[in-house]
Amino acid sequence: MKLIFYGACREVTGSNILLEAGGKKILLDCGFFQGSRLAEERNFEPFAYDPSTIDCVIICHAHLDHSGRLPKLYKEGFRGTVYATAPTKELARLVLFDTEKLMSEEARRSGGKVLFSQADIDGVMELFETIGYGESLEIAREVKLTLKNAGHILGSAVAIIEGEGKTLVYTSDLGNSPSELLEPPDTTSAADYAICESTYGGRTHEDIAKRHEKLNAIIENTVRQNGVLMIPTFAIERTQELLHDIEHFCQTENCEVPKLYLDSPLAQKVTQVFEKYPEFLNGKVRSAHDKDIFGLEQVTMTRTVEESQQIDGAPNPKVIIAGSGMLNGGRILFHLQKYIEDAKNTLLIVGYQAAGTLGRRLLDGDSKVKIFGKNFAVRANILTIGSYSAHADNPQMINWLSKIRGIKKVFLVHGEGSEAMSLAKSIKTKLALSALIPQMGEEYNLVES
Repeated sequence: MKLIFYGACREVTGSNILLEAGGKKILLDCGFFQGSRLAEERNFEPFAYDPSTIDCVIICHAHLDHSGRLPKLYKEGFRGTVYATAPTKELARLVLFDTEKLMSEEARRSGGKVLFSQADIDGVMELFETIGYGESLEIAREVKLTLKNAGHILGSAVAIIEGEGKTLVYTSDLGNSPSELLEPPDTTSAADYAICESTYGGRTHEDIAKRHEKLNAIIENTVRQNGVLMIPTFAIERTQELLHDIEHFCQTENCEVPKLYLDSPLAQKVTQVFEKYPEFLNGKVRSAHDKDIFGLEQVTMTRTVEESQQIDGAPNPKVIIAGSGMLNGGRILFHLQKYIEDAKNTLLIVGYQAAGTLGRRLLDGDSKVKIFGKNFAVRANILTIGSYSAHADNPQMINWLSKIRGIKKVFLVHGEGSEAMSLAKSIKTKLALSALIPQMGEEYNLVES
């Protein structure tokens, strides 16, 4: 076995690892580079390998930074098989078509180029073969793939690859437990090598109970000040968790939630996928699946641009949930430019903010920001709730790794340098294991067990 790292190396974006095993070339994820404009320009660079020589791709979940360059791979010659769970396949289709639409609109405005077409998306979707949790498939000569629940988003998976006398486990993104919607990540009993994410490798998340308290207080304050609560969020998982929590808050506190808008056509479609696959949700949610678990009866869905624009004319107080989650595009920016200069309003950050994004700059305390080329003073409250993260923290990663017998080496990806280094130090001191932090393009030969 040989590993070559082509993405998410000392950064949280662009997951892409080439595994050579059983005489085949296997990709682990094929993600988009996100963040600053410079980062996203990297998506147009040629792959470091010939896509036509790739035999298969394992897509562990549908987030854009793990699936976003699949159509580009197809466009440039890939015709192998894409392995994923059924929800991942459906969510990836939604995410990719939404991305193509946004890129095409931007290209028309700026005269730029597009990365791939709708035909490329259709083509690569035809190559998908779905696999359930716990199922095993031979994906190359004497090379077996098994997917297990990663607890990150709906249908997310940990990939276990066995071949050439070795077992490799790849977390992709490992979930933050407990989750309101998903079962906790499955453990793995034995492996020779592990590739682990390290997004929050140096941190410990706050207690989930505090998240409910904080969310309740923020909503109540919005009502009290007759303000606007803006929540930039990712369409997959984070939106559904927020809707579930707000519905829970309304029921337990016997309160009247201010007018709630879900200003994201993609999130609306994603929520329908959640309702289609209840077997991928946790037992508590499954038992209540005949109920309105996302509180959709009290949510105003805005699909068209005109409906989105009408939100601003609606009376306060109100809550607006919209993408994008890192504020590097999407409808949230149109609301932000209207409300960011008023101190009675709040911007609530509930997800990871990559370096270079507007969300990261606001979290870092910038007092002035530029939106659509215009400068705005930041007077709105900028708040965050860390326990909404869908990524495991340091203690959770250490606990998950501690359950695996026989590990020779751990590779850390999908984390900024400081986070990966903190996790590597914890792995060494608490588990007595060697942890490496690959750089882009580095190769590693995995010796036999």
